[in-house]
Amino acid sequence: MITLPIFPLLFVDILGSAMVLLLSWAAFINSRKLLAHDPENALWLFLYWLSLALVAFGVSRALGHIIGHILVFAGHRALWDQVRPYSGGLNAILSIVIASVTLFFHNIQKLYRRMKADHQHMEATSHEILTLNKEMEALVMERTMSEMALGIADGIRNPLHIIGGFSNRLLKKTAPDDPARNWALAIAEAAKHLEQMVERFENLAQDKKSFFSQEDLNKIVRGILEMQHAVFERRRVHLVTGFHPYPAYAQVNKHLFKVAIAHLVRNALEATSAQGEIHVTTAVDMSHASLVIQDTGRGMAPEVLTRIFEPYFTTKVGGTGLGMVFVRQIIDEHRGTINLESEVGQGTTVTIRLPLRFGEPPI
Repeated sequence: MITLPIFPLLFVDILGSAMVLLLSWAAFINSRKLLAHDPENALWLFLYWLSLALVAFGVSRALGHIIGHILVFAGHRALWDQVRPYSGGLNAILSIVIASVTLFFHNIQKLYRRMKADHQHMEATSHEILTLNKEMEALVMERTMSEMALGIADGIRNPLHIIGGFSNRLLKKTAPDDPARNWALAIAEAAKHLEQMVERFENLAQDKKSFFSQEDLNKIVRGILEMQHAVFERRRVHLVTGFHPYPAYAQVNKHLFKVAIAHLVRNALEATSAQGEIHVTTAVDMSHASLVIQDTGRGMAPEVLTRIFEPYFTTKVGGTGLGMVFVRQIIDEHRGTINLESEVGQGTTVTIRLPLRFGEPPI
């Protein structure tokens, strides 16, 4: 019978145990530094616990093998045979712990990535909402400035009429050679000049064209839909889009139009149940750009549809009944048309048509 020297086996066993200890300890030290630098990082937390489990496994394995060799060489093999199952069981438990930690953090990593994506989407949505709020503020500022301008012009006109009227009466009553006639003439001319300035000021304030610009309807609608993306996912409503392949330019007030489209999309979402669909399409013909918002929601009865644009009429609990009124007013200011078609249980279709050129309102 051929016997082999046992020293090489012992050397390889002890060297392997030492390498496991050194490498696992180095991994533990580095993972602890990474976790200290970024305590909220799920990956560093996983590496920290995994390396700690590996250190425990390395210590258990090394001690088990060293104690086993010492007992065998000391002639206590029977004792080692009794201790060995416990050492092997401890190593098996540590192996299960390592596998459990790995599987646990694998699932946590999926959750972490989803939370991170949701957080990024929430930040983007918050940015969109902030942008929309700024646009609303700009819209309110435009309207406020216009109303103030008209109010100031109206306030100036009344005193000017009195000044102009009395100066003209003085001109009629004064003799041609009276020095006061020149003063009255100067007052009348100045009053007339001021009236002309006030008239131009009023025309400028009433000219809505100054608030309108050439905008791409596709871009505006995409922005609103992206802002509502989280709502679509939360309600599990499918969005189907069909945009005109080229920019759908029209003369619009971007702030006003965004408010109107956001309200219509929100109405469609509220009316559509889970697994329903909302179709949003844009098109351009020779004279108009159009937007169609079609949902597969609960729809409206004919008696509700005929009153949808009436002020203070609403079917919502706590609603004001002014949302669709504002939408219609906005579309009217764009010289456009809005049409609703609805059927109970089948859904609602909203069609908006805007002129490509901002002309005079129809008579």
